[in-house]
Amino acid sequence: MTIKNIILVLVSVCFFNTALAQSAALKKANKYYGVQAYSQAIPLYEKVYKKDSSNKLILSNLGDCYRLTNNTNGQLKCYGGLVKYGKAEFVHKLYYGQALMQSGNTTDAKKYFEEYTLDSRGKNLASYTEKYKFYYKNADAYKVELSNFNSNQNDFCAVNFYNTVVFSSSRNKTAWINKKHGWTNDSYLTLYTTEKNEKGKDLKPTLFMNDLKSKYNDGPISFTKDYQTVFFTRNNSNSKQISKDGNYKLKILSATLNKNGFDRVTVLPFNNNNYNCAHPCISGDGNTLYFASDMEGGQGGMDIYVTKKGADGTWGKPVNLGNKVNTAGTEVFPFMANNGLLYFSSNGHDGMGGLDIYETKIKDDKAGRVYNMGEPVNSKNDDFGVYLGEDNKIGYLSSNRKSGGMDDDIYSFQILREVKRGKEIIIITKDKDSGELLPNTKVKINGEEITTNEKAEFQTVIEEDLNYNLIVEKDDYFILKDSVSTNTDPAESFTKNLILEKDLKLSLLAFVTDAKTNQALEAVKINVKELPSNAAFDSYTTTAAGDYRKPLTGKKIGDKISYLITLQKEGYLEKTVTFIYDIKKPGEININESLDLKLGKVAVGMDLAKMIDIKPIYFDLGKSLIRKDAATELDKIVKVMKEYPNMYIELGAHTDCRGAAAANTKLSGARAKASAGYIIKNGIDKTRIVGKGYGESKLLNGCVCEGKIKPTCSEDEHSKNRRTEFIITKLK
Repeated sequence: MTIKNIILVLVSVCFFNTALAQSAALKKANKYYGVQAYSQAIPLYEKVYKKDSSNKLILSNLGDCYRLTNNTNGQLKCYGGLVKYGKAEFVHKLYYGQALMQSGNTTDAKKYFEEYTLDSRGKNLASYTEKYKFYYKNADAYKVELSNFNSNQNDFCAVNFYNTVVFSSSRNKTAWINKKHGWTNDSYLTLYTTEKNEKGKDLKPTLFMNDLKSKYNDGPISFTKDYQTVFFTRNNSNSKQISKDGNYKLKILSATLNKNGFDRVTVLPFNNNNYNCAHPCISGDGNTLYFASDMEGGQGGMDIYVTKKGADGTWGKPVNLGNKVNTAGTEVFPFMANNGLLYFSSNGHDGMGGLDIYETKIKDDKAGRVYNMGEPVNSKNDDFGVYLGEDNKIGYLSSNRKSGGMDDDIYSFQILREVKRGKEIIIITKDKDSGELLPNTKVKINGEEITTNEKAEFQTVIEEDLNYNLIVEKDDYFILKDSVSTNTDPAESFTKNLILEKDLKLSLLAFVTDAKTNQALEAVKINVKELPSNAAFDSYTTTAAGDYRKPLTGKKIGDKISYLITLQKEGYLEKTVTFIYDIKKPGEININESLDLKLGKVAVGMDLAKMIDIKPIYFDLGKSLIRKDAATELDKIVKVMKEYPNMYIELGAHTDCRGAAAANTKLSGARAKASAGYIIKNGIDKTRIVGKGYGESKLLNGCVCEGKIKPTCSEDEHSKNRRTEFIITKLK
């Protein structure tokens, strides 16, 4: 064999051995990856990555390992490599966008978020640039400071226990006991406690109650209001409790406090070996438990669930809190404050990077709109684990913002002022006709009164998914009733113009007088009904001035009004009139200009036709049959005569001068008798009414036309002579 061939053989053997080594490393890395030992898989994947940096499986799995151990630069390398080589799936683009976001490159991040369309996460996260200013608008409402009792390992989820603080930590218990977690290559979580000395300085943390300690992860933890019961997270540790995928899942346990510490440690019934239940938070009344789980039937990843304690003390079936809170991403670390606000962390809603903290109002066990709490509560890194004391103002939160990666720290957290959540709305008040701005206008929003400023504006925040009733009041303008809903506008802020119409001071004016003396009548009862509904509009009794005034609230130029007006006074005949009017100008509407509002006193010699506004009694040409319209008027006479049973009437029918005098007398007599007969037929004694025809013998004007005299009168003058009179002849 030649030297050249020997060299080729040696090189081939070298490559073969290298390939074998790579294959073994990849196989082992995949094994660690499969059991979620990500920290142990990373160096093996990195080894094979150096030899094959474009391999999709290596880039995908190593990227996941970096993501699940919070290594942003590693994610950029791997997910970015998948994008670069055209091997990225939709979810890789989403993860790449999240890594870009955490690195501060929000512009490129948005591009990849927009390319992710499998669920709402892409759209939610892409909205970051539009919502950026809203993440900072309430920055002055919060104070966040690094606590003094953190270690170089993970410390998070601090809560109060009497006058001490309890939290989860992976700090080493001793120099010679240092069990490592395969996921993070960090020590297992243990519960620690600290308190302040008399100078207010945090003392060195110590282990919290050994009876809650296990050899695996313990915490986070949640206490009931009286601190007598505790709920906490723990790993399965029994080999019989391993899941189908070969992992020990997280479970939620409870324990009760006695004089020696906590005992009666109990696994809650909804736990399962095949999914995680973690991060419990018990409500103030101790009857509702919130927690995170990846059980089947969720929105994706970890979701927030709620379970209720029954009357027998057992916990009910957990209920997913719904898609307002939960997304296809991860929702974890719920905390229910005493004021009904639920805080939780998510990487599926719009955010600033990593896990962000959100809040939502829980009402009737349902979540409302979800709001990102913004700076300084959130950062481009992971932010989670909110806790507030009973005052809902002071507590803790957790974040890895200091160093990133797996370095979680506890921060003191203080809410300095109330933060209104919702959409910003600018209310502007204007005049309808001129468009002029109307400053200092009162607006009631669901009963809460505000006033527009000198620019006729008022800016506030209204909660989303609710309808708001608006009542607007300003002098010399009509009251405006309106409403507004944030559901109608997708923007984070919008403007509501409230257009007010000037009150033109429209009102009804009337004067009631005596028909004979024309003097004002006092004590006249006026009842007004709206037509055609006959709904009561107003009632009034006149003073000595005999006048009536009524503002027409809400009426405008161009409106048509229609009223039925009844006038009543003792000793006078009741009168009912119909008033119809088209409003054409502002000011008072004088009813007397179109209607006779005189009341006739019941006395011998008075003509009822004038007293109760009887319209002319019409007959067909040359006939004396009672027409329907004539019957309507005669019914009014029947009504009066029934009201005054001692009244006697002469019904006189008159004609104009046209036609032969004898014929007119005969025709008018027939018509008078027919009219009287109608009244008698409708219940009036025949002795009380007499019908008499006068023909043209009692003309009211000089319209004479007998013999050679030719009339020069107008039709209107002739019509005044054609009349029916109802003269009171006797009152017994």
